[in-house]
Amino acid sequence: MRLRTKEYKGIMQEKGLTADQICRSTGLSEFSLNWILDNGGFTSDGTLEALALAADVDLKGIVRPDPSDNVENGIEFVQGARTATVQFSQGRFKTRIRKLAEKYPEECEILAENKDGTLLAHIPVEWVKISPPAARSELRRELAREKMLAFHEKHASAGRETV
Repeated sequence: MRLRTKEYKGIMQEKGLTADQICRSTGLSEFSLNWILDNGGFTSDGTLEALALAADVDLKGIVRPDPSDNVENGIEFVQGARTATVQFSQGRFKTRIRKLAEKYPEECEILAENKDGTLLAHIPVEWVKISPPAARSELRRELAREKMLAFHEKHASAGRETV
């Protein structure tokens, strides 16, 4: 969920609430409150509830209801488990999970595609990995860039010829 920042700032002004009062009431630092208000209102459900209480308003009045605002992704599994539960809202991950479910239906099971746009699935824990990008020298990056530009130029000109 996301905070309706414009509305919340208006409520603060209307009720004469200062950032300091909100911070004392919610336990947020002033930096955190300002970050939430200045960066799209992204925050946890608990913080949204605390902000509603601090301003003495109904939570529904300060939360964006649009389900397309969901930007949460999650991977959960317990130590020793063979299966992880994943939830993705980002298209590239949802597409990847759908393709894996088609190719490996015994290992990858889509549980739900929710109204908020998220996809929920079970995958083997072995598929979960965290890996930093490969370290490349400037020369290798430049060569890869030139190769990609040449590829796009070739395909763009090929497309123009067939038109």
